[in-house]
Amino acid sequence: MNAPRSTPLHEPPTETAARAAVPPADPHPREPRSLLFARIALPLLLVLLVVVFSILAPSTFATIDNLKTVLNLQAVLTILAIGLLLPLIVGELDLSVAANLGLGLILVTGLTSQQGVPVYLAIVIAVAACTLVGVVNGLLVTKVGINSFIVTIGMSTVLTGVIGAYTLGNVFYENIPVELTSLGKGDLFGIPLPVVYAAIVAIVVAYVLTMTPIGRFLYAIGGSKDAARLSGVPVARLTIGAFAGAGALAGIAGVVQAGILGSGNPTVGPPFLLPAFAAAYLGATAISPGTFNVWGTVIAVVTLQVGTTGLALLGAPFWLEPIFTGVALIGAVAATRYLRKEAL
Repeated sequence: MNAPRSTPLHEPPTETAARAAVPPADPHPREPRSLLFARIALPLLLVLLVVVFSILAPSTFATIDNLKTVLNLQAVLTILAIGLLLPLIVGELDLSVAANLGLGLILVTGLTSQQGVPVYLAIVIAVAACTLVGVVNGLLVTKVGINSFIVTIGMSTVLTGVIGAYTLGNVFYENIPVELTSLGKGDLFGIPLPVVYAAIVAIVVAYVLTMTPIGRFLYAIGGSKDAARLSGVPVARLTIGAFAGAGALAGIAGVVQAGILGSGNPTVGPPFLLPAFAAAYLGATAISPGTFNVWGTVIAVVTLQVGTTGLALLGAPFWLEPIFTGVALIGAVAATRYLRKEAL
């Protein structure tokens, strides 16, 4: 009678035993606490700032008029920052968006007041010119292979020269048509028109980025250009499109700013650059941490404006605003890098 054969100690376990030894994967893995907190940290900071400034300055800060002012002041920055998101999402920089805003503002005011071009035709020309600037940026980056930092900082300098040549350093303030100023100073059901424009831009861009294949492709390019290219994504074409979109939104922001100011000042554009980057990077720490997103950017813009407005109403010195914005930008970039590592 044969003895039963024992299994040698070195014999590998069967496939069934191996599967049994591995615990099943959690179908609903828990999100790291840092990411969960990051989703709500910026909105909580906004609420905290509102509460604190409302307590410290109830007669000036906690009013409907101040709320409208805060939103109206930042409508143009919101549009510009959302435009800036598009190159950032595909992993590129656009340092020319603020100068491009200035180009749009100068063209729409100059064409209407100096050349007598009808308002809506001037708007189309201004936005088209700014879009063309974005296309040129995209072509130089994708087809020529120049680093986007170099391309766009160079383009910003070129645009500053073009604006100077067109204006000769003068401010266009005479013969500005009422149709243009009404675009920036009217309201819709009590809501300032610039806020309405910013809301429309935010909704449209958010829909494109989150609900369409184009948006998914843009984020894929930002994740890895090579992987996206191997997957059949038209990397060059969409990168050019991202720069073109940034240019178009910069042009729209310039037109809205022209309507608000009622004049064309050649120095208006550049000061928007730092706040736009601060909003984009600060927004990447909220809602979808580690990812450039529209609603985080909108919240970031409002948070920055609430902070600077509250400090001004409390009598803070003028030099505190750029320090506040600069610290916010540095902190936001550091937080974004950390959160991207946490999300991996």
